[in-house]
Amino acid sequence: MTLYKSILIGLLGSFLMFLGDMTLYYDPNDYDGKDTINNIIGIMKSVNIKRLYLGGLLGPTCAFIYCIGFFHIVLGIQEKYLTIGWFVFLINVFGMILGGAYHIQCAYLGLLSRYENKGAFDEFLKYLKFQAKIVFVTMGLGNIGIAILMLLGFTVFPRWQVLFTPIFLIILTPLAERLPKGLHMIIRGGWFNLLYFIYYFSLLISFS
Repeated sequence: MTLYKSILIGLLGSFLMFLGDMTLYYDPNDYDGKDTINNIIGIMKSVNIKRLYLGGLLGPTCAFIYCIGFFHIVLGIQEKYLTIGWFVFLINVFGMILGGAYHIQCAYLGLLSRYENKGAFDEFLKYLKFQAKIVFVTMGLGNIGIAILMLLGFTVFPRWQVLFTPIFLIILTPLAERLPKGLHMIIRGGWFNLLYFIYYFSLLISFS
């Protein structure tokens, strides 16, 4: 496995996971960002069930591809910092495994919302929100680790590359919220995976 191939695989994983998001809840009518979760549930409640199956299953599949892409952390670390590189790599892998599990369970939002057992649905939604906190904290720690490695010059990547890491790009979220209808659905709807896509694309440009 070369560094270049690992970056390409990471780029593929981010794109496919983005497609997973769109498969689950893309709607040309968009959604209201002020009540995101309920609006997304409303969309998934009416989409084709096969879409929910496919969109959900893309979660763990793409997480696996993502994890191979994360190996660029180990391949791109300077030899004397290899142990730290492995540690950051494993945090990111763990976070993405949790993320893949979270993604596949999002399909249940659309499936369970079609039935009248509101109590069961509310309990599941409560658990999913709890799981989301664990996912984003873990992935946040992993992304902070990547940014620190780059800032300290521990990698073969230039220090300016840190500006394209997800932990820095996430500050653009308020701008994504203000995008016009349609574009908002695509960009904000698949936001976190698009951040990784931009990150891997920037790495690809650096090594082209």
